[in-house]
Amino acid sequence: MRAILPISATLFLAACVTVEPPAMPVLEFSAVDCTDAPDLTQAISLTPKKEAAVHVVAAPIGSASACLARPDLRTAYVLFEIPSDHADKTLTVGGQLEALRVLSPHVETLDAQGQTVRRFADDEYMYRGPNFSVLFRPRETEQYVLVSQNPARVGQTYDSIAIGVSTTTYYTGYGAANWNTGVDMAHSRTFSYEGIAMVTVNDSDTDEEQ
Repeated sequence: MRAILPISATLFLAACVTVEPPAMPVLEFSAVDCTDAPDLTQAISLTPKKEAAVHVVAAPIGSASACLARPDLRTAYVLFEIPSDHADKTLTVGGQLEALRVLSPHVETLDAQGQTVRRFADDEYMYRGPNFSVLFRPRETEQYVLVSQNPARVGQTYDSIAIGVSTTTYYTGYGAANWNTGVDMAHSRTFSYEGIAMVTVNDSDTDEEQ
C-alpha cells in the first residue's frame, strides 16, 4: 500500500494540471484614458543587475497597457530605459514570436525629456531569432525606447518552417544508441495589436564595471 499511494497522488496531480491555450491574435483595438506623452517614470530598466553578454527584457502590450494619443491614432505602449553605459551595447527591439501571433511593433527612441529622437523605416524591421525587430546602437541623446503598435501590419500572416534535428534513443543489450532525423515544422503567425514587446541587449564588453 505504501508503494501505491505516491504513484496515485502523482497521477492525480498530473490530471489537475491545466495547460493554457496559446494566445490568439487581436485584430481590433480601442483605448481610453490616453495621454499626450509617455510616462517616463514607468520606464522598465534595460540594465542588468550584473554585466552580461546577453540580457533579455520583455513586457506585454495590450488593453491593460498605458495608452498614448497620437495625432493619427491611439496606441498602447511600453517604455524601456536604455542603459547609461550604452557605448558597447546593441539593442534588438520589437515583438516576440508567440505560438500563433506576433505583436505588430512600432519602435522609436526618446531623449531624456521624452521627445522622439529616432524612428525606423519599415524595411529595418526583420525576423531576428524569436523577435520581429529593429537592430541599432543607442546614440548619446537617446535615453528611452518606446514600443507601441503599428496597425498597418495587423492581420497579415507570417509563415515559416523551423528546421531541426530529432534524436531518438534506443536501448539494446549493448547499451544505448541514438538515431538522428531531420524535422521540419511549419508555423503560421498573425500580426496582432496585442503581444509581447521584447528587447535583447547585447554587450560587447562585460568586463567593465557599472
